[in-house]
Amino acid sequence: MQMKIYHTNDIHANYQFLKNVKNYLKEHMKENDIYLDSGDFYDLKDLIIQADKGLSAADLFTDIPLAAMAIGNGEVDLSYDALCKLAEKLPLLSINLTDNDGHKLPNIKSSMIIERSGKRFLIIGLSPFYNAKLVDSGYNVFSMMGNLMFNKPEELLAAEFNKLEGQYDYSIILSHSGQKCDGYVFRELRKPDLILGGHSHETVSQKGYSQSGKGEYLGIITLEIDDNGISEVSSEQIKLNDCLDEDFDKLLEEKERYAQKLLSKEIETIDNLQFDPLRESELTNFICDCLKKKFGGDLAIIHAGISENALIKPVSRKSLIENFPSKLNPTCYSIKGSRILEAAKLSFDEGHIIDPGKGPGFRGRILGTLGFSSNVKIKKDPFIMTIDDKPIESEKYYLLITDDYLQRGTGYPSLAVPNEKASYHIWFIRDLVEHFLNDEELFSSARIRRITD
Repeated sequence: MQMKIYHTNDIHANYQFLKNVKNYLKEHMKENDIYLDSGDFYDLKDLIIQADKGLSAADLFTDIPLAAMAIGNGEVDLSYDALCKLAEKLPLLSINLTDNDGHKLPNIKSSMIIERSGKRFLIIGLSPFYNAKLVDSGYNVFSMMGNLMFNKPEELLAAEFNKLEGQYDYSIILSHSGQKCDGYVFRELRKPDLILGGHSHETVSQKGYSQSGKGEYLGIITLEIDDNGISEVSSEQIKLNDCLDEDFDKLLEEKERYAQKLLSKEIETIDNLQFDPLRESELTNFICDCLKKKFGGDLAIIHAGISENALIKPVSRKSLIENFPSKLNPTCYSIKGSRILEAAKLSFDEGHIIDPGKGPGFRGRILGTLGFSSNVKIKKDPFIMTIDDKPIESEKYYLLITDDYLQRGTGYPSLAVPNEKASYHIWFIRDLVEHFLNDEELFSSARIRRITD
């Protein structure tokens, strides 16, 4: 007897893909088959998800036979309360996610056992703990601001396997850790029969391991079940054709209208702010001055790619999400003046600033030039940079206010410092902008030039 395990990962609110999955499963899935997801269905760039912290988006799984979903960092972005509510609607699993005090979250299980074809399938959810460099607690610096903590998984996994010994016939890990981290976690642990991966957005079909890109493929594992047990016959990734589904489209339109209504309420603001990602602009200046006013420090710097367009009235939560799609947090740390000078000079390299700017948390299109707070003045030729009318000293340390994108050195490597050297604020940059939309002083200072030829 054969059965199939269908799986997806990292859908990131790609609803057309979800619709394609629904229709493929409707046509091909049999009674004893299982559909699983390895996390990051959610992405805060999406308006439906932003509207009510993911509850409406969960309804899009109506008529989709999802047996279990691992909790990824995208789900954790929703917040503690939202995640607990979401678990009432979706079968969420994580063996290593707790609150900051180490308590399990209501409604979220470590594992489940599903019976199919007369066999018992153990399914365990695994959330990310190591980052891509295999550093412990790679995501906790941000998740713990929302009272959510990823815990070291090895002992937890070993204990779960021991506790359930003899109660299952086949074990599956839904892992949102990335393939490299999966290999690291299970290097000395009892190997599960199958790992369905996610997070690293790779496309992999190996015996015992499968990962399906970034909402690109539907993974299909075929199992043979006989008197000798359960064995893997084949593993494949298939590209799904876009399909028509009036019921899904009607439900999606309903959720979109609801999101539009909630998020389109006008937010009072003083004025428009012009924007250009390749040169100094009012909006980039405004963001830097907001950072400086809120957090102090010696200076503020931001990459222009944080924004997509000018700030144009009427402003709403919807327009802010669309204009600032990246999930990047205000970040403070000390850094040498020489490294600030290096980044500032690089920001005038026209070939460099049009780079796509890809990096963790970034949802923009290009890297962009750098903007600076109003107490910074730069003369490009000959190059002179001052803070509070004093030339930057190469060996002096300055308290820089920026975001975690630049803190990681993405695009501007000289600004990088380790996470443990920085402090973070729970807001995203768009929340900071919203907070100061009626600050006349900041709107005035945004028009003060900082850079001259």
